[in-house]
Amino acid sequence: MERTVFDGLEAVTMYAGKWQLTAVCGAGPRIAFLGKAGGENLLHWDKDGMRRGDWNLMGGHRVWLCRPMADESEDTYAADNEPCRVEYEGDRVVLTAPVHPFTKLERSLGIRVLGDDCFEVVSAVRNTSGLVYSGAVWAPTCIRPEGVVIRIPLGDPQASWDAIKVVIPRKFAGNVIMAEDSQVVFRGDTMVVTSEGRLTKRCVCAPQGKIIAEFPGGVRFTKESEYVKDGAYPMGGCNLAVFIGQDNWMGELESYSVEQVLRPGEEMRLTEVWRVETAGNR
Repeated sequence: MERTVFDGLEAVTMYAGKWQLTAVCGAGPRIAFLGKAGGENLLHWDKDGMRRGDWNLMGGHRVWLCRPMADESEDTYAADNEPCRVEYEGDRVVLTAPVHPFTKLERSLGIRVLGDDCFEVVSAVRNTSGLVYSGAVWAPTCIRPEGVVIRIPLGDPQASWDAIKVVIPRKFAGNVIMAEDSQVVFRGDTMVVTSEGRLTKRCVCAPQGKIIAEFPGGVRFTKESEYVKDGAYPMGGCNLAVFIGQDNWMGELESYSVEQVLRPGEEMRLTEVWRVETAGNR
């Protein structure tokens, strides 16, 4: 790993074989770049893009909050634009944002290289307040969705009794989602999302914990997180979600932790394994 600058922001860059991951510590924390070293960014990144009050989307991968019974709340949009503390723990780097003055929560990203095509990404929230806090870690990874095929394997292959849950957030934050949508189809035991430029979102219970994005040119990006059986996941039990913005302005590959009660000083984490492959090495 090395200290770098990305889009004018202080950053840390890590390499896994030919793949590069750059996390900015000048604001966030955010993972701003994922791709071949010196090549095209698989992530959507726009440092001066969409804003909501003091909160700046920026893009990339961020640490977000999901409240019980509400996938978006004012806490979700608490600003996280300040410079981060950088700490090295062996082969791992941890980027930690300042404690938010109102929520008293501290967000962090821990990243390390697992292999030639593989990174571990830990999105974490710690409660520094003297009061309890409840919610889940929400880990959205922004991509440019045009031409990308997104797949989520459904069902539990190990279970003798199984049901597949798909939740459609019909209305949220001024958005209205159509229930019938040709962008979302089911092939075998897999939900497949292919953008046609219309706003859509689907949340699912997927015990395999995988979101697979296949990019034009043969690059495959997989996010995988552990599923907790019977865990109290957001939106009635959904651990994964896919969002496509109107006119393809952005897409998101979203993972959730189990909802938890954080006592003072406690932390909740969502650990993901990120794998990037080309057609020739998978």
